[in-house]
Amino acid sequence: MKLDQMKCWNDAMALLGGHKEAVAAIAGVFILLPNLLWAQFVGEPQIDGMTDPAEINAAQIAFLVDHSFSLFASNLVIAFGTLALYILFAPNQQGTVADVLKAAAGLFIFFFIANILVAFALFFGFLLLIIPGLYLLGRFALVPMVIADRGERNPVEALKANWALTMNNGWSIFFFLAIIILVGGITVLVAGLVVGLISGLINGGQGIPLFENLVSSGLGTVFQVILVAVIASIYKQLTGKT
Repeated sequence: MKLDQMKCWNDAMALLGGHKEAVAAIAGVFILLPNLLWAQFVGEPQIDGMTDPAEINAAQIAFLVDHSFSLFASNLVIAFGTLALYILFAPNQQGTVADVLKAAAGLFIFFFIANILVAFALFFGFLLLIIPGLYLLGRFALVPMVIADRGERNPVEALKANWALTMNNGWSIFFFLAIIILVGGITVLVAGLVVGLISGLINGGQGIPLFENLVSSGLGTVFQVILVAVIASIYKQLTGKT
Protein backbone atom coordinates (compact mmCIF):
# COMPACT_ATOMS: atom_id res chain seq x y z
CA MET A 1 0.00 0.00 0.00
CA LYS A 2 1.31 3.44 -0.93
CA LEU A 3 1.26 5.88 1.95
CA ASP A 4 -1.15 8.81 1.60
CA GLN A 5 0.55 11.49 3.68
CA MET A 6 -2.29 14.01 3.56
CA LYS A 7 -4.76 11.40 4.75
CA CYS A 8 -2.36 10.43 7.54
CA TRP A 9 -2.12 14.06 8.65
CA ASN A 10 -5.90 14.50 8.66
CA ASP A 11 -6.33 11.23 10.58
CA ALA A 12 -3.70 12.32 13.11
CA MET A 13 -5.54 15.59 13.74
CA ALA A 14 -8.78 13.62 14.14
CA LEU A 15 -7.09 11.32 16.67
CA LEU A 16 -5.90 14.31 18.70
CA GLY A 17 -9.30 15.95 18.56
CA GLY A 18 -11.10 12.80 19.59
CA HIS A 19 -8.83 12.14 22.58
CA LYS A 20 -7.90 15.68 23.61
CA GLU A 21 -8.70 15.32 27.32
CA ALA A 22 -6.81 12.04 27.68
CA VAL A 23 -3.91 13.36 25.59
CA ALA A 24 -3.67 16.47 27.77
CA ALA A 25 -3.65 14.38 30.96
CA ILE A 26 -1.06 11.85 29.82
CA ALA A 27 1.22 14.27 27.97
CA GLY A 28 0.99 16.87 30.72
CA VAL A 29 2.13 14.51 33.47
CA PHE A 30 4.54 12.20 31.64
CA ILE A 31 6.06 14.43 28.95
CA LEU A 32 5.61 18.13 29.75
CA LEU A 33 6.39 17.88 33.47
CA PRO A 34 9.69 15.93 33.14
CA ASN A 35 10.86 18.26 30.37
CA LEU A 36 9.96 21.33 32.42
CA LEU A 37 11.68 20.02 35.56
CA TRP A 38 14.80 19.18 33.56
CA ALA A 39 14.92 22.62 31.94
CA GLN A 40 14.25 24.42 35.21
CA PHE A 41 16.53 22.53 37.59
CA VAL A 42 19.20 20.93 35.38
CA GLY A 43 19.39 22.99 32.21
CA GLU A 44 22.21 22.79 29.68
CA PRO A 45 26.00 22.38 30.02
CA GLN A 46 27.85 25.62 30.64
CA ILE A 47 30.03 26.13 27.57
CA ASP A 48 29.88 29.93 27.29
CA GLY A 49 33.26 31.35 26.32
CA MET A 50 34.67 27.98 25.23
CA THR A 51 36.13 27.87 21.72
CA ASP A 52 38.19 24.67 21.72
CA PRO A 53 36.05 21.78 20.37
CA ALA A 54 37.82 19.31 22.65
CA GLU A 55 37.07 21.47 25.67
CA ILE A 56 33.41 21.83 24.66
CA ASN A 57 33.10 18.09 24.12
CA ALA A 58 34.68 17.37 27.49
CA ALA A 59 32.30 19.80 29.21
CA GLN A 60 29.29 18.18 27.58
CA ILE A 61 30.42 14.67 28.52
CA ALA A 62 31.06 15.74 32.10
CA PHE A 63 27.61 17.31 32.24
CA LEU A 64 25.95 14.10 31.04
CA VAL A 65 27.93 12.01 33.52
CA ASP A 66 27.07 14.32 36.41
CA HIS A 67 23.36 14.18 35.58
CA SER A 68 23.17 10.65 34.21
CA PHE A 69 20.62 9.45 36.78
CA SER A 70 18.34 12.45 36.27
CA LEU A 71 18.62 12.08 32.50
CA PHE A 72 17.80 8.37 32.61
CA ALA A 73 14.87 8.84 34.99
CA SER A 74 13.45 11.72 32.97
CA ASN A 75 13.69 9.83 29.68
CA LEU A 76 12.17 6.74 31.28
CA VAL A 77 9.09 8.71 32.39
CA ILE A 78 8.78 10.36 28.98
CA ALA A 79 9.09 6.97 27.24
CA PHE A 80 6.32 5.58 29.44
CA GLY A 81 4.08 8.53 28.61
CA THR A 82 4.82 8.14 24.91
CA LEU A 83 3.90 4.44 25.02
CA ALA A 84 0.67 5.37 26.81
CA LEU A 85 -0.19 7.74 23.96
CA TYR A 86 0.48 5.02 21.39
CA ILE A 87 -1.88 2.72 23.30
CA LEU A 88 -4.48 5.49 23.52
CA PHE A 89 -4.39 5.86 19.71
CA ALA A 90 -4.24 2.12 18.97
CA PRO A 91 -7.30 0.70 17.13
CA ASN A 92 -7.45 -2.45 19.28
CA GLN A 93 -7.10 -0.67 22.63
CA GLN A 94 -10.02 0.96 24.40
CA GLY A 95 -10.78 2.16 27.92
CA THR A 96 -10.18 4.96 30.36
CA VAL A 97 -6.91 6.78 30.99
CA ALA A 98 -6.34 4.42 33.92
CA ASP A 99 -6.76 1.44 31.59
CA VAL A 100 -4.30 2.96 29.14
CA LEU A 101 -1.70 3.53 31.86
CA LYS A 102 -2.19 0.00 33.17
CA ALA A 103 -1.66 -1.41 29.66
CA ALA A 104 1.44 0.76 29.24
CA ALA A 105 2.88 -0.54 32.51
CA GLY A 106 2.39 -4.13 31.31
CA LEU A 107 4.07 -3.51 27.95
CA PHE A 108 6.77 -1.04 28.94
CA ILE A 109 9.67 -3.46 29.43
CA PHE A 110 9.04 -5.00 25.98
CA PHE A 111 8.73 -1.52 24.47
CA PHE A 112 12.03 -0.58 26.12
CA ILE A 113 13.85 -3.67 24.80
CA ALA A 114 12.44 -3.15 21.30
CA ASN A 115 13.73 0.43 21.31
CA ILE A 116 17.20 -0.80 22.27
CA LEU A 117 17.16 -3.26 19.35
CA VAL A 118 16.05 -0.50 16.98
CA ALA A 119 18.79 1.79 18.33
CA PHE A 120 21.44 -0.85 17.55
CA ALA A 121 20.05 -1.29 14.03
CA LEU A 122 20.08 2.47 13.45
CA PHE A 123 23.61 2.75 14.85
CA PHE A 124 24.95 0.26 12.33
CA GLY A 125 22.86 1.88 9.61
CA PHE A 126 24.40 5.29 10.29
CA LEU A 127 27.87 3.74 10.28
CA LEU A 128 27.19 2.78 6.65
CA LEU A 129 27.46 6.33 5.29
CA ILE A 130 24.32 7.66 7.07
CA ILE A 131 21.80 7.02 4.25
CA PRO A 132 21.00 3.43 5.35
CA GLY A 133 20.37 4.77 8.86
CA LEU A 134 17.88 7.33 7.56
CA TYR A 135 16.10 4.61 5.60
CA LEU A 136 15.92 2.41 8.70
CA LEU A 137 14.38 5.29 10.65
CA GLY A 138 11.42 5.08 8.30
CA ARG A 139 11.30 1.30 8.26
CA PHE A 140 11.28 0.95 12.07
CA ALA A 141 8.93 3.87 12.82
CA LEU A 142 5.91 1.66 13.54
CA VAL A 143 7.47 -0.63 16.16
CA PRO A 144 5.79 1.22 19.08
CA MET A 145 2.38 0.95 17.44
CA VAL A 146 2.80 -2.78 16.79
CA ILE A 147 3.49 -3.28 20.49
CA ALA A 148 0.71 -0.90 21.58
CA ASP A 149 -2.00 -2.22 19.27
CA ARG A 150 -1.23 -5.92 19.30
CA GLY A 151 0.08 -6.16 22.84
CA GLU A 152 3.19 -7.80 21.37
CA ARG A 153 5.50 -8.97 24.14
CA ASN A 154 8.21 -10.37 21.89
CA PRO A 155 10.41 -7.44 20.75
CA VAL A 156 11.86 -9.43 17.85
CA GLU A 157 8.38 -10.30 16.57
CA ALA A 158 7.41 -6.62 16.92
CA LEU A 159 10.35 -5.67 14.69
CA LYS A 160 9.38 -8.34 12.14
CA ALA A 161 5.76 -7.21 12.02
CA ASN A 162 6.86 -3.59 11.67
CA TRP A 163 9.24 -4.51 8.85
CA ALA A 164 6.43 -6.18 6.92
CA LEU A 165 4.09 -3.22 7.43
CA THR A 166 6.56 -0.61 6.19
CA MET A 167 7.58 -2.51 3.07
CA ASN A 168 8.01 -0.11 0.11
CA ASN A 169 7.24 2.88 2.35
CA GLY A 170 10.52 3.41 4.20
CA TRP A 171 11.55 6.64 2.50
CA SER A 172 8.00 7.97 2.37
CA ILE A 173 7.61 7.52 6.14
CA PHE A 174 11.04 8.98 6.84
CA PHE A 175 10.50 12.19 4.84
CA PHE A 176 7.00 12.63 6.25
CA LEU A 177 8.26 12.40 9.84
CA ALA A 178 11.39 14.44 9.05
CA ILE A 179 9.27 17.37 7.83
CA ILE A 180 7.26 17.34 11.07
CA ILE A 181 10.41 17.12 13.19
CA LEU A 182 12.10 19.92 11.22
CA VAL A 183 9.09 22.23 11.45
CA GLY A 184 8.68 21.44 15.13
CA GLY A 185 12.34 22.07 15.90
CA ILE A 186 12.39 25.39 14.06
CA THR A 187 9.15 26.48 15.73
CA VAL A 188 10.44 25.68 19.22
CA LEU A 189 13.74 27.44 18.50
CA VAL A 190 12.15 30.60 17.13
CA ALA A 191 9.52 30.69 19.88
CA GLY A 192 12.27 30.28 22.48
CA LEU A 193 14.20 33.22 21.05
CA VAL A 194 11.11 35.43 20.94
CA VAL A 195 10.00 34.51 24.46
CA GLY A 196 13.54 35.00 25.74
CA LEU A 197 13.67 38.46 24.17
CA ILE A 198 10.28 39.45 25.59
CA SER A 199 11.02 38.15 29.09
CA GLY A 200 14.39 39.89 28.99
CA LEU A 201 12.75 43.19 28.18
CA ILE A 202 10.18 42.68 30.94
CA ASN A 203 12.70 41.72 33.60
CA GLY A 204 15.53 44.08 32.81
CA GLY A 205 17.66 41.66 30.80
CA GLN A 206 17.54 38.88 33.41
CA GLY A 207 14.71 37.01 31.74
CA ILE A 208 12.04 34.86 33.39
CA PRO A 209 13.45 31.30 33.32
CA LEU A 210 10.28 29.56 34.47
CA PHE A 211 8.18 31.25 31.80
CA GLU A 212 10.76 30.58 29.08
CA ASN A 213 11.14 26.93 30.08
CA LEU A 214 7.37 26.46 30.27
CA VAL A 215 6.88 27.77 26.74
CA SER A 216 9.71 25.74 25.20
CA SER A 217 8.73 22.56 27.08
CA GLY A 218 5.07 23.07 26.18
CA LEU A 219 5.77 23.50 22.48
CA GLY A 220 8.15 20.56 22.49
CA THR A 221 5.47 18.41 24.10
CA VAL A 222 2.87 19.49 21.53
CA PHE A 223 5.09 18.47 18.62
CA GLN A 224 6.02 15.19 20.29
CA VAL A 225 2.32 14.37 20.71
CA ILE A 226 1.67 15.29 17.07
CA LEU A 227 4.49 12.98 15.99
CA VAL A 228 2.99 10.10 17.97
CA ALA A 229 -0.44 10.74 16.44
CA VAL A 230 1.06 10.80 12.94
CA ILE A 231 2.86 7.49 13.51
CA ALA A 232 -0.41 6.02 14.81
CA SER A 233 -2.23 7.24 11.70
CA ILE A 234 0.45 5.75 9.43
CA TYR A 235 0.04 2.43 11.22
CA LYS A 236 -3.75 2.57 10.86
CA GLN A 237 -3.50 3.32 7.15
CA LEU A 238 -0.96 0.58 6.38
CA THR A 239 -2.92 -2.00 8.39
CA GLY A 240 -6.30 -0.88 7.08
CA LYS A 241 -7.59 -0.49 10.66
CA THR A 242 -9.94 2.26 11.84
